[in-house]
Amino acid sequence: MSDDPVQALERAIAAGRFAPIYVLFGDEPAAIRAIVTALRRALIPPDDATAQAMAAFNHERFDGADLRTATPVISACQQVPMLAARRLVELANPDDIGKGGGEEGGSPTAAIDALIHYIGAPSPTTVLVIHGSGIDGRSRLVNACKKGGHAHKFEALKRDDEAVAFVLAEASARRRKLARDAATMLVAAVGTGRSELLAALEQAMLHAGDGAIGLADVEVMVARTREGNIFHLTDAVGRGDATAALAVLAQMFSAGEKDTGAAMQVLAMLTRQIRLIFTAKVGGPEAIKLPPFLLRGLESQARGFNEARLRTAYASLVRLDRDLKGGSHVAYASPMLALQRWILDTCRALPGVDART
Repeated sequence: MSDDPVQALERAIAAGRFAPIYVLFGDEPAAIRAIVTALRRALIPPDDATAQAMAAFNHERFDGADLRTATPVISACQQVPMLAARRLVELANPDDIGKGGGEEGGSPTAAIDALIHYIGAPSPTTVLVIHGSGIDGRSRLVNACKKGGHAHKFEALKRDDEAVAFVLAEASARRRKLARDAATMLVAAVGTGRSELLAALEQAMLHAGDGAIGLADVEVMVARTREGNIFHLTDAVGRGDATAALAVLAQMFSAGEKDTGAAMQVLAMLTRQIRLIFTAKVGGPEAIKLPPFLLRGLESQARGFNEARLRTAYASLVRLDRDLKGGSHVAYASPMLALQRWILDTCRALPGVDART
């Protein structure tokens, strides 16, 4: 799509039009990864022997959770590139800097102040990319970057027709033929999140082999992905099976409990699932446009909920969204723990404890 923000940034980067600062945030980790990957390939080309040899000098990566202050990041940005036009410095999860305690004078506020000061006068020979799904779009850091046009928020597509167009464009970019009805079913199965759509498209492409991707390939993709991933998780919650849901959640957080990108992806899919169950419960199956094999499972899940329980689950998701974005220190520090509590509440797996609203 011509107006897709990811593709627009990728084109600019491929053309050598670099900004000194990139702040990438939002609930689309796949989009953030795509831009970071594009910057790496453009600034440290994998087919350039000199660039690869100098990568240790021209490419540094930091995670805010491992830093006490922003000093190492700023020092890296101020270094002169070696046999290259620019250095690449990456900083993930900037809001975590200094939260683990540390040296005198170090604090989260001081770290953000230092980054904002650098952003005001960045090095012309460094590209600093700050990224994280958990970055608050209202934060001082983001507001400072918005003034220079350096802040980029990536959100799920708003409408199904936008998502269908996105999937068709992605298939075309890969020189694969995707039937429109198959694209429509894929969106109906996984929602409008770019991350989920891309993963589902890859699965459907694998099943189709070298041929055109049709309805049968998407149906098989949905069936296969029910083991050990987000689709299995939402189904388990819909059935009220807390044990199965928690097992899948643990697999999804195999990279660590402080995986904000995974948390926001799970939250988006759970929100969609509860919304679909609520619609099926109140409006009946005719109110939902889904393939029959998906609709049958949704109707079965709806029978396990009453309207009050669904309202409570949805209200809890709204609160959880706020908490994961910094509204609760506990939830922000351990997204997996916050999601576990929501699952236990919704599946009524905590004896004698009322679900929170």
